[in-house]
Amino acid sequence: MINTFGTLCLIWLVLWLALTLMLRAVYPLLRQTLFRLHPAHGSQVLLVLWSAPFVLSLITTLLLLIPMFDGLLIEPHCHGDCAPHVPTTNASMLAWGGFGLAIVSTLVLLWHFTEGLWRGVRMRRQFDALSSRRSGYRLLDASEPAVFTLGWWRPRVYVSQGLLAGCSGDELSVILAHEQAHRRRRDNLRLLLGRVFCLVLPGAWRHRVINDLHLLCEQACDFAAARQYGSVSVAHTLVQVGRVLRRSAAPLQGISFDGSDLHNRVHALLGIDSRRLLSNWQVGTLAVAASLAVLLAVEPLHHGAEWMIGLLEHNMVMAI
Repeated sequence: MINTFGTLCLIWLVLWLALTLMLRAVYPLLRQTLFRLHPAHGSQVLLVLWSAPFVLSLITTLLLLIPMFDGLLIEPHCHGDCAPHVPTTNASMLAWGGFGLAIVSTLVLLWHFTEGLWRGVRMRRQFDALSSRRSGYRLLDASEPAVFTLGWWRPRVYVSQGLLAGCSGDELSVILAHEQAHRRRRDNLRLLLGRVFCLVLPGAWRHRVINDLHLLCEQACDFAAARQYGSVSVAHTLVQVGRVLRRSAAPLQGISFDGSDLHNRVHALLGIDSRRLLSNWQVGTLAVAASLAVLLAVEPLHHGAEWMIGLLEHNMVMAI
């Protein structure tokens, strides 16, 4: 049993790493397309894109366990007999190694996810204690200008007294529309998931992907506010208020109207009509293509896994 399970764990990890490296290689080209989409869709596609190596490798590996695919998606072949079979190593060390690595990888992902969730919960409790309820937001008794959104499933918007004193009523309305969009989209949770799925990437690339996701989330909320107040008004507010808020330290795990990426966000607002929404048929086509790719990958993965297992076992024997 451990030989089969450990082998599948090893196949999953190798496939996950291979798909991640492939995506890393083509991401600079895909990135250009992402930033031509409407940011509401671009942020969704980016998150799906970087979760795909983990999810697709897991699904494809699990399909190797289903005997009905032997003869349907996998060409019949024999290893002593011709019964349906799962690629399995006879080397216990290899199987236990794959099992151990899979457990460690899963625990690392779970730890980062739960630690991020708990940190956000603690911070929201702290700011709840320091604030009072207002219509549509919570007011912080602080002279430093700040506005941000905290929380996962039911986020809350926090506004400081310093911000209320430093901006006009129209600017405050735009800012609150932007933050309410973060609440509806649950962007804090979106960014947390993005950070977890990108843990396998090297530091510089991980920061680039997370920064791209953060920028798309900010642009999506800018566009949501622009539907109410116009793109020029939102761009003006970004310039006027963003400069002040950028000097304030926004809390970790929170989304804030902080004026970061000011040039890119203003540029996107002024070209709002050029950003395209994905149609239903395009989303459906992408889903069908991903499903077909998973099914068609079962046979080459099966044979490739058997080849890799044979090679590793041979090298282990030679080393002994």
